[in-house]
Amino acid sequence: MKRIIAGILTLLLAGCGQPLEQVDLPAPIFDAATAERLATTTVTNMDTVLARKGLLAAPGSSEWLTVDPYRPAQGLSWSACTADANCRYNLLATGLPRREFPASSPVYDWWQSRQLAADNAEVCGVQFADDARTTYALQTFDDLASLQATPGAILTHYQACGACSTLQDLAVYGTRDLTVMAKTCSKRFGLAGKKACMLEIGFSEPCAEAWAYNAQQTAARCALVCVNTYGLQALLEGREDVPPVDAEGNLNPCLLCDEMLSGPGFQYSAGRIRRNSGILSEIERPDEQVYPVNHDYF
Repeated sequence: MKRIIAGILTLLLAGCGQPLEQVDLPAPIFDAATAERLATTTVTNMDTVLARKGLLAAPGSSEWLTVDPYRPAQGLSWSACTADANCRYNLLATGLPRREFPASSPVYDWWQSRQLAADNAEVCGVQFADDARTTYALQTFDDLASLQATPGAILTHYQACGACSTLQDLAVYGTRDLTVMAKTCSKRFGLAGKKACMLEIGFSEPCAEAWAYNAQQTAARCALVCVNTYGLQALLEGREDVPPVDAEGNLNPCLLCDEMLSGPGFQYSAGRIRRNSGILSEIERPDEQVYPVNHDYF
């Protein structure tokens, strides 16, 4: 038993110490000059964006700018749970059954009412404040038509603005292979370690927190599923060799667990994800899930 425990601890430490390597997308959507220009812009109203979603941490209460979107989780009745795919998954697939939606009450309410069709969904827009296009405000619009009717508003992603809606974060999404890099950061010890690693990738601080909360949630809720999918040693050493999707396009069990138990909270808090920004990742997605966005800001 002592040898087994010692072996597990050795693997855990190896996973925590895995170095972060800068890995570029095989086909980045921005050239280096454009990415640098995006990364050096300044958003003027992030506190307002976060407060609108109830994500802004109380002043002086924490070193974190945002609150955890996963806690406290929204408990559901049996009928509400069986009607919700995420809660059903929670009960049946993780080995740790819980009759709850895997995120907080505001996330649950949004998840149930959000519009997904491109013509009806909320959208996040950028409005520059100067001719040089170095400072800007973010604004959530009820739909694409409302944004298009607003002079100077530029679509940056579908769904409401959130912690990752900045152009700095867009530069990261459009040039870095987050499937690889965020996986490395998710193995850092503790929430603060995960956030620090996400900041190294180049995310803004609110976005780094959204990714760190997501990594913590996946580690807590999907550990058994992911170990069964990849094997403990392969998982901790970054040698996962199970394809992300099978021949029918289904996510492997570990990625499906992340999608079901971490996805709602992350999509709510981050606002911007790759799919709603028109950016492809290594994980193949159905065409209807990748929204068309023309990132022409300059």
